[in-house]
Amino acid sequence: MEVIERLKSLFSKAKESVKIASPWIEYAPLEELLKLLSKDVKVEVVLRVGNKEDLEITGKHTFEVLRRYGADIYINPRLHAKLFIVDNSKALVGSSNLTRAGTVEGGNLEAVVEVEDREKVAELVSLFEDFKRQSIKLEEKAVGIVVKVESSTEAIALLFEDLPEQTLLWTSKYLCRLKRVYSQEIELPALTDNRDYNLSELYALLKPSLKFGVVGLLLELEQTSEGYFSTPIKPLEVGQQLFLMGEEKLLRVMKTNLSGYAMEIPVAVGRLVGLRLPVFVDLAKITTMHMAVMGTTGSGKTTFVRRLIEGIPEGMTKVYIFDLFGEYAQRLQIPEDRIEHIRVPYTLFPLWTEDFKELLKDYGLTMQERSEEERHFFASIRSHVKPDIKLIAYREKSLKEILLASSKGAVRKDIEDLLTMLARDYGEISLENQREVCGLMEEALYSEKDIVVFDLKEVVNPLTRLNLVGLMLKELLFLARKDGLRRLVVLEEAHNFAPERGATEIPTGRENIAISMTKRIALEGRKFNLGLVAITQRPANLSKYVLSQLNTQAIFRLITKNDLEAVAGFFEYPHEDQLRLLPALKPGHLFLSGIGVPFSMLAEIEL
Repeated sequence: MEVIERLKSLFSKAKESVKIASPWIEYAPLEELLKLLSKDVKVEVVLRVGNKEDLEITGKHTFEVLRRYGADIYINPRLHAKLFIVDNSKALVGSSNLTRAGTVEGGNLEAVVEVEDREKVAELVSLFEDFKRQSIKLEEKAVGIVVKVESSTEAIALLFEDLPEQTLLWTSKYLCRLKRVYSQEIELPALTDNRDYNLSELYALLKPSLKFGVVGLLLELEQTSEGYFSTPIKPLEVGQQLFLMGEEKLLRVMKTNLSGYAMEIPVAVGRLVGLRLPVFVDLAKITTMHMAVMGTTGSGKTTFVRRLIEGIPEGMTKVYIFDLFGEYAQRLQIPEDRIEHIRVPYTLFPLWTEDFKELLKDYGLTMQERSEEERHFFASIRSHVKPDIKLIAYREKSLKEILLASSKGAVRKDIEDLLTMLARDYGEISLENQREVCGLMEEALYSEKDIVVFDLKEVVNPLTRLNLVGLMLKELLFLARKDGLRRLVVLEEAHNFAPERGATEIPTGRENIAISMTKRIALEGRKFNLGLVAITQRPANLSKYVLSQLNTQAIFRLITKNDLEAVAGFFEYPHEDQLRLLPALKPGHLFLSGIGVPFSMLAEIEL
């Protein structure tokens, strides 16, 4: 009788269990046997796949059949025994593998003996259990297994399923991310777990198209009620099986900040690339540790910030947006009764003596404070313009009135000529609306609405923008020190207000209030719940001092060498590969990293 027929006869009588130990197993005869079993019969299989020759016989479909029938699968590269045990009471032992050649007439010449003696069968059961103890069990829900450790933070895993990059995986103790997926016919190294087990047999799980993944170690899981995740100290180990995370656990992870605790104020901003998994940033960390949003024009910076603002719960944070291009008020998907839109008119707002000297110089009028009239003029200017919104004379007088009131003698004619030229270039209203502008600033500062958009679209004079923003930032810091309420400053084109030395033609001396106040908020704001979101398309031109204080980063496409070098510090080992991807990022794709997110990640937003 053919071996397959004897096995069918044996399997058809099974009521409780079937145990199979066979180095090689083909899926066709295997399925012939398993379909004879009732659903209540437990199936356990030990097989060998120690080299590629084994995989030419035991292939991917064998494992698919075993999993379909709910079998427990054990792998042992040294297995040579062939035995089949049913209900721990009958067995077939011999030389036959569970293959066509080993079980049908005309195939190999095999010797198979049927055993029914209780003591002999018990010995075989004991031998089978010993095989299991010396083998590695494949978990039913495992989607991969570590086959090579590359470094303390990276490993190569053999994948059992088609998984997209960025998939979050977990082991019994580690949270990992699938960084890259590739197909390759390679010779795997010997993989050991203190018993010299060669796990290259796992080729079979993906044959004929073998899939491997570069797995990055992110966090060590510490399952506590606070959602704490500790820093991994040890690398992944060969033989560790990888599993998909359930939705509840995934969300818990994504709502954890880098400090390892649950986010205080999670705000959804996008999703992981290739997945539907939402991405959150911790608003509480941004308002205390600041944020940088960087990328070329059209890459998605402004849309990202809008998503962030739109996700802030009502009444949770006061947001002040310094909008240079008029992009926010009309596009924010927020009820209008929550938004205060302050439109600043075309104006001139010189704030320092040097500003007035620059105006005069630009129109060919030079004053060196040598004559009595010149000294009188600048002394009067100094008494009128002070870097404080409560003390500045613009609250009561216009620029034109101050200039005329400060001039006499020969200087008077120069000032009248200056006013004529300024009126022709900027319009008469720009010389007379300073009182209105002061009122608009106070309206913005003391608005009771959640979102204040300080719209500077009409303010084209660079020094005026610097002075207006600087005065506002100074007052916001004063208010924050006074009451400690949570506030967030959103500064568009931040490199214009806090430039790196030599990066702009705008004077950056000690009297530039925008630069000094941006730096002070970056340094001191965290003490008073005053956060800064600095948005820039030229990170190389943004003050390195300010950039170093922005502890959460959203980095979109960057191209120039200087800009890439400016952000390189955010991509230290083991994330250098992400830095190289920045020039190729599509619009809406970004790298998120820093204290406000659980780990560095590639995310996307809908544009």
